[in-house]
Amino acid sequence: MVHDPAVVKRLCLYVDRFNPPYAGLIRNLISYCEKYGISLRSAAPSADHLKDFDIPENDNCDMAIVLGGDGTILRGMGYFKEFNTPLLGVNAGHLGFLASAEKSGIREAITRISEGDYYIDTTYVLKAEFPSEHTISAINDFSINRSMVGGILHFNLYINNTEVAHMAGDGLIISTPFGSTAYSLSCGGPILDPGLPVILVVPICPHSLSLRPLVVADDSTISVEIRDLRGTGPVVSADGSPSGTLKSGEILKVTRG
Repeated sequence: MVHDPAVVKRLCLYVDRFNPPYAGLIRNLISYCEKYGISLRSAAPSADHLKDFDIPENDNCDMAIVLGGDGTILRGMGYFKEFNTPLLGVNAGHLGFLASAEKSGIREAITRISEGDYYIDTTYVLKAEFPSEHTISAINDFSINRSMVGGILHFNLYINNTEVAHMAGDGLIISTPFGSTAYSLSCGGPILDPGLPVILVVPICPHSLSLRPLVVADDSTISVEIRDLRGTGPVVSADGSPSGTLKSGEILKVTRG
């Protein structure tokens, strides 16, 4: 957590779609930014959604503001991470675990960032390496899910090359603390402080009375070996987006990015 951040003079708005209820919120945002001397601009992916507003397109900013639910905030984080831009999430969706402000609190949020009165929470990404050496990254989590509706997935779990368990079930989630309120939570995983230096490993519907979520150090290497595969290989998803498949005998390695 970082305090004493810079006063925000350039704010970039990110939305991944336009909903009519957003109109009033965006107009208020424009008004607040004008009042506090903040230059508001549109993120490049959002320009078409904001074409009815007089907001110039420009990704160069001190901070990004995202309007939407957790999914939109995640996509915004994915877009702005290459710019190392801090992000303010405003909950305008169904879930708001990742949001820093509600719609009713947007004026206070703009006031505070204009004065430099805010904190920055840092998080990290996970990196997954396929046998082909192709790598992908995730802010929330990776999930390995069986692709057959009626089947069961068998795999071995290794932590730092030590075999931890033979597992059978619907799959596995490997999550950052930041992602502990997402898919992991739905599968019985604990909610973790985003600042903890750990990685969360959560079985998905394990066919076992003893397999429970694991919390390991964030410098661990987590390896998942697929075995006894029947039918189509399991799907590997990064933050909910399918990103590849695995075959029997193949190993996916996950580390902190």
